[in-house]
Amino acid sequence: MKCSKILIFISLIVLVFTSCKDYTRFYKDVSKEPVNIKIERFDLDLLEADTVALRAKYGQFFDLYTYRILGLKNSSQLSLFINDTSMMHLYSDAEKTYKNVGDIEKELTTAFRYYKCYFPENYIPRVLFHVSGFNQAIVTTDSVVSASIDEYLGADYPMYEQIVYQYELPFMSKDKLPIDIMYGWLLAVFDEDTDNDRLLERMLNQGKLMYLLQVFFPEREPYEFLAYTEEKYKWCEQYEKEVWGYILDNKELFSSDWRTITRYMQPAPFTSGLASDSPGRLGVFIGWRIISSYMDKQKDLTLKDLMSENDAQKILQLSAYRP
Repeated sequence: MKCSKILIFISLIVLVFTSCKDYTRFYKDVSKEPVNIKIERFDLDLLEADTVALRAKYGQFFDLYTYRILGLKNSSQLSLFINDTSMMHLYSDAEKTYKNVGDIEKELTTAFRYYKCYFPENYIPRVLFHVSGFNQAIVTTDSVVSASIDEYLGADYPMYEQIVYQYELPFMSKDKLPIDIMYGWLLAVFDEDTDNDRLLERMLNQGKLMYLLQVFFPEREPYEFLAYTEEKYKWCEQYEKEVWGYILDNKELFSSDWRTITRYMQPAPFTSGLASDSPGRLGVFIGWRIISSYMDKQKDLTLKDLMSENDAQKILQLSAYRP
């Protein structure tokens, strides 16, 4: 009898902890969606195949990689790039870190199943890995999203200290890669060219993408989508009202000044004008909060409705956002 009571107590504890996850209303079982992500190793093929075979297999991505990512004048220079001593070392480290990619494929499969479920007419891209020598982390074509895995070798990777800021290090890890791949694809698909290039539009456009990431990665924590530490995210929650008030008081919400937009939207160790312990990208956080409030209030809206609504002031008004 005592054992039964103990088992019931343990079950209740498990139930409490598993039910505390803050899922969106779009959470569902997507296991039946016909999507399975298999990462194609362009990085490894580049070491073994000739340019003819690479171009046949990877199409326009091969030219994108050669001429735009690496900035080479012709494909014959690829061998010089690959055989450079520092690049050989980088390739070796990347290959060791990404010898097993099953966990990444599994999480991306779930994310793209959600994507296919809610945007069934949209194309599912090929997912590639490449090594770029610390160039752009995520690149896309109309059919491919590729990650430069040398940008995700872990915060303690020795070479990073020479090329990136200290605040960026915690997010250059294998664990961050699935989110960045999905974000890169969403950014390419839903890139909005608005007539009013103001802070509000930028905030809401990014807020929409954060909302989608939260749906597509239901087991992840909110701070992970913003590339924050948990402490930085808690700062945002604690001072959300003050940040919103600061933006309004300084009449910055409808500003089209690029310096203002950069201050709120770009990664930085802190947001200039606010406390030194504030994070960067506060505009993305506030934009996400507005979008979340908007979707909570408009419960009949679908994700497609969200992404097709481009009237920023309408969204702000209907969100009734009041931190």
